[in-house]
Amino acid sequence: MEEEIKNKFLEFAQKKAPVKSLKPERFIHKMLKNKGNLGAFSPDGLDEKGLERRNPIIAVLGDSVTAGHFEWTIDPAELFKGIGKEALEDMEDPPRFAGPLEITDAREVYHERFRMKLIDKYEETSVSVINAGIAGDNIIGMERRLSRDIINCQPDLVLINGSLNWTADISLLSVFEGSVRRIVKRIQAETEADIILMTPNAEGPSPFNPNGSTLSERVEIIRKIATEEGVCLSDTYAVWMDFLNMGYDVTKMLANKINHPSKAGHEVYAIELMKLFK
Repeated sequence: MEEEIKNKFLEFAQKKAPVKSLKPERFIHKMLKNKGNLGAFSPDGLDEKGLERRNPIIAVLGDSVTAGHFEWTIDPAELFKGIGKEALEDMEDPPRFAGPLEITDAREVYHERFRMKLIDKYEETSVSVINAGIAGDNIIGMERRLSRDIINCQPDLVLINGSLNWTADISLLSVFEGSVRRIVKRIQAETEADIILMTPNAEGPSPFNPNGSTLSERVEIIRKIATEEGVCLSDTYAVWMDFLNMGYDVTKMLANKINHPSKAGHEVYAIELMKLFK
């Protein structure tokens, strides 16, 4: 049954029309022009610093989904046993566990699937991905490490997928919005990269959010910022919710049944990203 739902989900994602969005034109231009040759063999010659032109680079800012985490190896409720409603990041001595907490597979993560699709489309160039996903991080942490993980790398394309981990407190949505907007503005000001803001996969019931979730509100913020700041939007959340509204149980597409997509869920991310290249 799950295999059948997975196939229907992938088929639905392929057929669903993309949302109206800008396209990453500068990055597309670089993918088309770059051949990985010496300047002597290229009509473009050397770059403005007199160096050989490098192959395009994608940097991906995100949380555990971007890092490539899938199902838990322990009951996630164990993480919260005896700590009440306090967040782990606020504790002076959070619990420690021996061994990995989750299964991680960087080969199946959405941006690696996206990279492989780009290679199929632009066969004459190479493209590299910097995975700046850290499990458990939220947009505030991503903003703190933006210089080190993204700007210092001077990428050609930046994917931002950082809206899953957040509080249920409605009053803090303005904090979330401010952080996303500052991240976008800094990348625009300090790099020449195109930016793709990504909405996340859907989520299921979670011990991380005992008081509910504001994910749908965060998604609307992402959509709004993409329009107002003039950056690209890859709206994966719309695919998940439309599929859910057709009567399918999308939790079957969550590897940990909470918020980590299965391999099929990562493929849907890649499918949506590639719609910006058609």
